[in-house]
Amino acid sequence: MANYVGWMIVFNCLMLCSVVYTQKQYRAGVYAHRVIQPNGTHSSVSRQKALDNMMKNIDIYNNVASEAKNQGVQILVFPDDGLYGNDFTRQGIEPYLEYIPDPTTDTWNPCTNPQKYNNNSDILWNLSCIAQANNIYMVVNMGNFQTCSKSSDSNCPTDGHYQFNTNVVFDHNGTLIARYHKTHLYNEDQFDAPAEPEHIYFDTPFGRFGLFTSLDMVYKTPAISLIEEYNITDVVYPAAWTDTPPLFSSIQFHSAFAMGMGINLLAANLQVPEDSIYGSGIYTANGYKTFYNDKSNQPKLLVADLNSNYIEDVHDREETEIHRKQNATSHSKHDSVKKTSSENDEHDTPSKTSGTFQGEIFNDTYTMKILENSGDVVTVCDNSLCCEFDYQMMEGSGKLVAFGAFDGLHTYLHRMYLQVCVVLECAGSSPQTCGIPTEESNLYFREFRLMGNFSTKYVFPEVLVSDSGRKTLASGALYDFHDEVLEVINGLRLPLISASLLSRDYARD
Repeated sequence: MANYVGWMIVFNCLMLCSVVYTQKQYRAGVYAHRVIQPNGTHSSVSRQKALDNMMKNIDIYNNVASEAKNQGVQILVFPDDGLYGNDFTRQGIEPYLEYIPDPTTDTWNPCTNPQKYNNNSDILWNLSCIAQANNIYMVVNMGNFQTCSKSSDSNCPTDGHYQFNTNVVFDHNGTLIARYHKTHLYNEDQFDAPAEPEHIYFDTPFGRFGLFTSLDMVYKTPAISLIEEYNITDVVYPAAWTDTPPLFSSIQFHSAFAMGMGINLLAANLQVPEDSIYGSGIYTANGYKTFYNDKSNQPKLLVADLNSNYIEDVHDREETEIHRKQNATSHSKHDSVKKTSSENDEHDTPSKTSGTFQGEIFNDTYTMKILENSGDVVTVCDNSLCCEFDYQMMEGSGKLVAFGAFDGLHTYLHRMYLQVCVVLECAGSSPQTCGIPTEESNLYFREFRLMGNFSTKYVFPEVLVSDSGRKTLASGALYDFHDEVLEVINGLRLPLISASLLSRDYARD
């Protein structure tokens, strides 16, 4: 028995400790890409025409990679749909696809062996050679064509092949080292979702990186399960994210996700502001390093130095998991709001319901209160969620300030169970304007504490401020998030648009 235990320890060490990370820091780049979209995407074109269209974007990628190399970037991320855009039919996208092998079973460097798969690897060849020429890890989104047969695969589409929205990763030598098929598609009839969600990661000298795409971030699988089950501390994230204020602006939610999960997040979003798709950034557990939230058509390369958060040994893995689970055991620290509807009927008492009204945010009905005093402790409840806001406010702008709670299933566009505590400046002087997105604010707080009795540990802190009439992120150095509490002690320097704790109860989606 002792020998068996000993061999198991050795085996586990080989599995978990086989990769040696040698760098304490690394330099990351993400590119906010203004995609050149082809015409006639609803009907099929020739393969050569599709290649000509994609090469316009490939040429841009090549120039960006060269610029990134000159700036010392070691890993570079490009957006979702960056090679061709997103307005396609299933037939229209087909000539843009290439067969992408599984790098876990097939080691391949397309740059050095381009003819391995019947000369139909032009895009992979170009990307591989760009990574090799610039000595850089490169993450790119493209389309994958995989043949199948109904006789052996009941899920096989009627046209006899799968079409996947796919992230590929090349190492600094140009070797294909990771392939991920997007799980949660949105308005993407041209693509198939994989039969089972994939958990894909890759190792570098500066840490282990997880891989998912766009809407995948909103759901437990693969995003949360990948991070928690595979010791992921850094995530590369190609996106085509629609900016959706006041709770799901790109920079707002992506930075909150990084802080809530305690990771580094390299988020490359398309730069198509006319479709409300914009907002890229590099984020950490302590706030943003850099971001780009301009509504212009100008693309931009963002570069930042990050600490390698890799988990070196079993002790560090345990400490990291304890840190991630702290919120799950912190409920007792906030007794004033830790009451559920099954335990307490205070929702119906005047202290909880007096002065409340129904407001709408992103098609969900919130229970709200107007903040009438310059300083107060206010509680608002919605279903089993109670939120508390302890604040000191400076003179207001003449607009209303609302504090709201929502506990329910969001079904507009996406299905996700949300629990949200939010304080925001209303767009106007009537309660009906509370929840309407705005980028202007004159709302200053000296200090505040925001908390709620959330049912899960997955709580994401959002702090959005206004700078000359444009929404931007508050510096992570100006607020603190711990044990499900969002706290500002010495003001935010800029006027607040909204502060929120957005929690996901994935089990109730």
